[in-house]
Amino acid sequence: MGKLKIKGVVASTLIFSFLLCQGTYAKAAESADINSAIVPSSLRIQDDFYSAVNREWLNTAKIDIGKTSNSTFMETNKVLTEQKKQIINDLLANEKNYAENSDEKKIINLYKNTLNIDARNKQGIEPIKEMLEELRNIKTIDDLSALTPESKVESPLIGFSCSVDLKDATKNALYIEPTALSLGNSDEYVKPTENSARIKSLAENYYNTVLILSGYTKEQAKSKVDNLFKFESTIASSIKGKEETSKNNNAIDEEYNVYTLDQLDSLAPNLRIKTIMKNFKVDNANKIILTQPKWFQALNDVYKQENLQMIKDYIEVINITRASQYLGENFEKAANDFTNALLGSQGDISRDEKAIGMVNLALGEPFGKIYIKKYFSDKVKENVKDMTNEMIETYKKRINNLDWMSGATKERAIEKLDKLNVQIGYPDKWGDYSKLEIRSYENGGSLWENIQNLGKFAYEKSISKLNQPVDKSRFACTPQTINAFYNPSANTITVPAGILQGEFYDVNSSKEKNLGAIGTIIGHEISHAFDNTGAKFDADGNLNNWWSTDDYKKFEEKTNKVRQFYNTVKVDDGKNVNGDLTVGENIADIGGVACALDILKKMPDPDYKAFFESNATMWREIGTKEYEDYKLQYDVHSPNKVRDNIVLAQFDEFYKTYGIKENDKMYVKPEDRMKIW
Repeated sequence: MGKLKIKGVVASTLIFSFLLCQGTYAKAAESADINSAIVPSSLRIQDDFYSAVNREWLNTAKIDIGKTSNSTFMETNKVLTEQKKQIINDLLANEKNYAENSDEKKIINLYKNTLNIDARNKQGIEPIKEMLEELRNIKTIDDLSALTPESKVESPLIGFSCSVDLKDATKNALYIEPTALSLGNSDEYVKPTENSARIKSLAENYYNTVLILSGYTKEQAKSKVDNLFKFESTIASSIKGKEETSKNNNAIDEEYNVYTLDQLDSLAPNLRIKTIMKNFKVDNANKIILTQPKWFQALNDVYKQENLQMIKDYIEVINITRASQYLGENFEKAANDFTNALLGSQGDISRDEKAIGMVNLALGEPFGKIYIKKYFSDKVKENVKDMTNEMIETYKKRINNLDWMSGATKERAIEKLDKLNVQIGYPDKWGDYSKLEIRSYENGGSLWENIQNLGKFAYEKSISKLNQPVDKSRFACTPQTINAFYNPSANTITVPAGILQGEFYDVNSSKEKNLGAIGTIIGHEISHAFDNTGAKFDADGNLNNWWSTDDYKKFEEKTNKVRQFYNTVKVDDGKNVNGDLTVGENIADIGGVACALDILKKMPDPDYKAFFESNATMWREIGTKEYEDYKLQYDVHSPNKVRDNIVLAQFDEFYKTYGIKENDKMYVKPEDRMKIW
């Protein structure tokens, strides 16, 4: 739950984006008895609301084989996975009825190709031999600049993306973003910790394994992996890290740097950027935004013939690693062993669910179109839309009642709410996949070929938007997603069908219970329009200061209070929450509950217990130690227990409902309680 990433603010990752893909796979058939929490029967609601409400679940929940956590989200995902299985079974039963180029046939082919481990094993490294040969034929640094989207070799050196112009939200612009780093965050290279060393060691082992599987000797593999980290370490200091970005209120503004092609060429002449952009069909961009000029210059400095082998080794390791997920089971095992070691999971999930996960990840929209027809009700859509509209109107009243904001700024905030676009369930129009080719093994295709075709299809689709008007009706995610989003550039909130079930929303549940779950999520997304990032965007989605100077100063003071408060919060193992990293999500959490409570107050004889306990149920989660540590370090959200206990402790109604007194552990002094919206 949260805002969509703003271009350039978050550095690309390799290892962790890979893990994200792995995480799209659903449940396992068996359970591992790891990390079940033990909550004593003597624990009082007044001392730990989250644990007391969820006591029975926390004491009995298990983490499935191959997974890193269990939660309300994971339980909902299990239901969703069963629904996806049924869709696949229906498609397979009617396979003969679908035309070769139909979306249904593409889903079937991708599913079967993922499932067909015998064919993948038989092919071995055959699918990547052309890529390896093409890479070996690169003899000069200029040969690197000559790569194209049609090349078998994919270069992760420079990131091109077509997205909304942050300062003119009616148009799409070209963004140039930094080189992808294996460890995700440049801080891991510049300010390494004990955990950095652990992650790097695991990554090195994984990289070496897949290189040896690809035919290299142990010595050759080590040399290439050493070169990869040498290259990444060379440029990491020029890439903004998580710590710097999270503490900088002007991070977005500083990454909006408009350049012409000639200026880019002058800034980094070694790169031959004009050639690269022409090859990638983006040299016609009306506006080019370079997010990190310091990185661009650093890449230029290392982009020399004398460093060719080091750069080639970096590119080769990344290419082989990306491809390895789609090759035989030895490669697959290496990936799973890495994931387990990194995040503390055990075993692996079923091959069938890997195939379902692949379809859901790669063909999510056409798959979602089928999902909506089979499983989603327009009654739910209308009910949730009504709830959202009620939340928006309530938010307007909250803003009008603020005692710290001037009338002129309030008017502009209300305008932003008036123009807020609401997307519920599924998109109004679906994408066209007719130009995408997904061939079965029987027809000469392969899983890796499918993935390459999907990548090229996505790239062509992206650059086709260059210099074109922005389509603000575009849905933020696939309909079967268990999440919700706010997009500041479109001033849009999206609540997909996938989250509108289970503990999040039940059309037959009381209003109080639904408000405590999906209601607070909707309020959370609305609040993102006014968090430390969203507040920089106006009603039309432009990065534009719409505040009076005094009002913004007061807002920053309140934002800093949230930062400071959460920096003092400790989780169960004694480690601190990162209040700087999580500030935007924390503001949204508090704002969402505040808005939902206002609706509750207007109801006759409202059931506050149902509301608060529904919220606690929604956030329940157990995880491996490694997974919890990873989230604490990298996730922009606070841990789930914090999202319940700390947030609810800011509201008078919570104290009245449960009789919380000054000596109780849930108690927060009134002067320390946080309130922005």
